[in-house]
Order: sequence, then C-alpha cells, then structure tokens
Amino acid sequence: MNRGASLLFNCVTWIFLGLTGGALVIFYGVATDASEPPIFAPEKAEVLPTVAAFGTPPPRPSWTPSVTPLPTRTDTPTATLTLTDTPTQTPTLTPTITNTPGPTGTFTPSPTKTLVPHTPTPTRTPTPTASFTPTLTPSATGPTGTPTGTQSPYPFMVQPSSLILRENFANSAGCSWQGVAGQVSTDRGEPVTGVQVRATGETMGERTTLSGTNQVYGPAGWEIVLGSSTNTARYQVALWADGVQISPTVEIVFPNSCQQNLATVNFIQTRPY
Repeated sequence: MNRGASLLFNCVTWIFLGLTGGALVIFYGVATDASEPPIFAPEKAEVLPTVAAFGTPPPRPSWTPSVTPLPTRTDTPTATLTLTDTPTQTPTLTPTITNTPGPTGTFTPSPTKTLVPHTPTPTRTPTPTASFTPTLTPSATGPTGTPTGTQSPYPFMVQPSSLILRENFANSAGCSWQGVAGQVSTDRGEPVTGVQVRATGETMGERTTLSGTNQVYGPAGWEIVLGSSTNTARYQVALWADGVQISPTVEIVFPNSCQQNLATVNFIQTRPY
C-alpha cells in the first residue's frame, strides 16, 4: 500500500467518525428530552373553533433515529515472505572394508620321476627296457623337494632300475590291456603289505589298490588296470597312507605298444612312517 492511498483511507475514516459522533449526540438529546423544545417534538396544535366536522387527518410520520455501525476496517492481506528451512542431505561416512592380503602359501615343486618309454632297437635282448629320467614336476599334493644330501621327506622311495615297460605277462588279456604294477618292501627286502597305491591319469579318474593284493609280482605285489587297450596317455603313481602322500610321484607315459603295455615300479621303505 503506497502513501497516497493510506492518506485517503485515513481521511475517510475521520469523516465517518465525525458523522458517528454527531449521530450519537442527536440520539442522546432525543432520548433525554434535553432540548427545549425537543428537536423533533410535534408542534402544539391550536384549538380552532369547530366549523365543520372533517375527517381526522392521518398521523404525521415520525422519525426515529437509528444507530449506524461504523465501518469495520478490513486489512488487505499482504504477501509475507516466510523462510522455511530446507533439509540438506548430510554426507554419511561409510566405512570401506579393505582386503589386506594375508600370508600366501608358497608352492614348491616336488621331485617327480618320469618314465620315458624306450624305443627298442634290434638286439638280442628279448624284453625292451625303459630309460628312467628323473625330472622335477610340480605335484599338487606331495611335499616339497628335498635338496641333495638331506633326508627325504618320504618314508618310501622308488627302487632304482625298477621302472620298466614290458609286455603284459601277468594275465591272459594280452594286448587288450594296459596297466601298472609292482611291489612294496623294506630296504632289507621284507614285504610291506596294506600300503595304498594310487594311480591317476588323463583318460581316467583315481584308482587305488593295496600292496599284497596281487602276489604275481611278489609277496607284497599290487596291480592297477589303466585301460582295456594300449594308448599314449600320461599317468601318475604314488603311495599314500591316512590321506598323506608317502612316496615320490612316478609319472609314466606309454608308447601305445603291445610290447610295452605293462609298467612295473617297486617302492622301498627307508624309515618308519
């Protein structure tokens, strides 16, 4: 609202206040007959001689003052600026879990003996022999390799010169068979029976037997059938006891020959286990 409009409104208000005050004075005078003669008192009628009878004149209207209420001031609503607090998102600290690498086990390859098939040459020897070439091949379950001059981690070792590929002589399957066999004994030549022999290969799962179950190969002999025909697959053989490997792993590769479908390997116990 500007200043001119406010001034006009004030003037109108004072005019109405003055009129209201005058009306109150008049009303008070009429009510108390304070005026002499009363302001609105009827004039005194003069008695005239009756000449003729006329009808009674109608009564003159009288004026009764009424109180006019003052106008009520009505405020015009004005726009009011209200500041409202708007919630602000507060960043929350989220803990970050950092994976700290712990000690990592070190895999040390164990010595694995690999049997390499020997290609026979025309000689007078009736049975071909295989050359044994020891190599270091990682073993997933065996203990770590032992440096030369220290005690072997295994209580059983492979008997030297016992790894031979030869023709099957132990059964009547002939060439329709391939397997590995041998025996287990002490370093004094005494048979050791009841030792578990495990064989695994590329074309089969794990197969086991116990020493002393096939005496064709000796008092503590054993035999594991690897297939019903010759092949060039690679196989691993080792001794186990109570879920622990107790001999080096011997790896055998066959040449797919009927004259070399039986691999023999003997194990010797060097200390208690």
